[in-house]
Order: sequence, then C-alpha cells, then structure tokens
Amino acid sequence: MAETGTEAGAGEVLARHFPELSGEELRVLSAAARLRSYAKGEWIFAEGAPAAHAHWLESGRAELLKGAHSGKSTILHVMGPGHFIDHCFLVARGDAFFSALALEPCRIIEISAKALLAVLGANAPFALRLMRGMAARQRMFINKIAASQGKISVRRRVAGWLLHKVRVENTPELEDGITREVLAGLLGLSRESLCRQLGQFSREGVIRLERRRITVLDLQALRRSLEG
Repeated sequence: MAETGTEAGAGEVLARHFPELSGEELRVLSAAARLRSYAKGEWIFAEGAPAAHAHWLESGRAELLKGAHSGKSTILHVMGPGHFIDHCFLVARGDAFFSALALEPCRIIEISAKALLAVLGANAPFALRLMRGMAARQRMFINKIAASQGKISVRRRVAGWLLHKVRVENTPELEDGITREVLAGLLGLSRESLCRQLGQFSREGVIRLERRRITVLDLQALRRSLEG
C-alpha cells in the first residue's frame, strides 16, 4: 500500500465526487482524509479489524469477501469506482464485517470515520446519498442469500446480473472487467454453470459474447427470464 496524495489531493477528489458538501465540510473531511493506492491482490482491509476509516473507491475494482481469512470465503460483491466500499463505520461496534481485496490496482480515499459521521449528522442530502448506497447493497445481499438457498435459478441469477449492469452503467455494452471465476462466485455459481448460461443466452440471441465484453441485445428477453 502506498500513500498517493496529501490533504490537498484528497480534498480535490472529495469536491469532485460530493457536490452536497459545503466548503467548511470539505475542509473538515479533507483534513481527515488521505489518498492511498493498492496493488492487485492487496488487502484493503480485513474482516474483524477496527472500522476507523471509510473507504471511497475512486478507481479500480475491489472484491468484498466474507470469511476470507478462515480458509473458505464467500464473494459478497464486486465494487467499481464511485462508491464507498464499506459502511462498517456506521455500526456502533465499529468492526469490519467483511474483507476487501483489490482485484486490480485501486486508488482509495480513506476518510476518518469520526469526521465523516460528524458531517453526516449535519448534512441530510449527503446522509441520504449514503443511505441509498446501503439500501442498494442490502438488496444485492438479499438476492445472494436467496440464490445460495436454491431459491433463484441459474438463468434468473445471470439475467438479473446482466440487467443490473445495464441499469447501473446505462449502456448495453458491458465491459467484462472481472474473471468468470470471480463473477461465478459473486452469483453463487460454478464457473461451468455460468459459462453454460452465458452461452445459452448467446445462442438465443439475447446477448453477444466478445473478448472482455458482453453486449445485451434483448432486454425484454432478460426481463422475461426473471419471471421464469
């Protein structure tokens, strides 16, 4: 891990990503933040560690894992840029309840939990933005629990993921930035099951598979798959 910026650099990132913050709030958070870089395969934080900071992912991708240091891990989510990796600092006990691993080189803005909580308490739009992020994460985790219990078919899981990516990225052309192994783990599938279903969607004309890219051709067909 390397520190890649000073207070000034962190302040510039905060101002760019959080227009809800006032000048004074930016000053407070900038003084309590640092920019840090992580190499591919490096742990950003570990499950059970004190959640003294919040981590905003400015660039790169990070994998959220449960039980990563106990020998067998479950992939909870893969984060892209423009999100808080964790909300652990909002919990009273203040311990990380999962681990975060850099899937590729990442740049993180690390913010003191104490300073961030103080600003959240006085800035309703900023707090609401954070709550929306937590609600979206909760929805994904609920779907993953249902999938792990066999309540959601392979076809529905893959269709749901594709529709989610199209909605979030606002384009049918999806850059395949994670490996099939990681995506399969994220969906609670084997790599073979995932590849079979992607191949089936391709044969049906629902998607087009290319090197490191998936293009969605028929959104309605994916929506119908969620009903089956």
